[in-house]
Amino acid sequence: MTAIQDESDRVMEAARECSAQRSGASAIEASFAFRKRLLANSWKDESQLLELLKGPDGADAQCPFALMRSDGVLFGVWSAPRGRFLYPDFQFDGNGRLIPEVSLLLRILPAEGDDGGWRRAFWLYSPHALLDGRAPSSIFARDPQKILEVAKAEFCVPPDAGW
Repeated sequence: MTAIQDESDRVMEAARECSAQRSGASAIEASFAFRKRLLANSWKDESQLLELLKGPDGADAQCPFALMRSDGVLFGVWSAPRGRFLYPDFQFDGNGRLIPEVSLLLRILPAEGDDGGWRRAFWLYSPHALLDGRAPSSIFARDPQKILEVAKAEFCVPPDAGW
C-alpha cells in the first residue's frame, strides 16, 4: 500500500466517523425538536382533566391519574418544563371522554424504560408506513382497531419470525 492510499484510507475513515457523529447529533437534535413540537400541543394536565370529569353537582371527580397511568389505563408524557404529566389528545373522544381501547393499545406499546412516555408518544405521533404515512394518533379516535392491528404487527412479532 502506498502512503497516499494509507492517507486516503485514514481521511475516509475520519470522514465516516465525523458523519456518524453528526448523524447521531442530528438525530438527538431532531428528537428534541419533535418533543418540543409535541409539547406545543394543547395537551391537558391533571387539573384540566379534572375539569372535564366534574360531576353534575359541580364536585370534583376523584381520579387517581398516577394510578391510571401505572395501570395502563391512561397515557401521559412527562413535561419537564411544566413539572407534570400531560395527557395527549389522541386518547380522548370529541367529548373529552377516554377512549376504552387506550388500555389495549398501552398493553401493546413497549413501556419498559419509557417512564416519561416519550418513546410511545413518538410512535403515536410519527408517520407510519402501514398507515400510508399518517400518524397513529390521527386515526385512533376514528378507528382504534386499525391502530391496535398496526401496533400488534410492529410490536407483537415473535423474535424468530424473520427466519
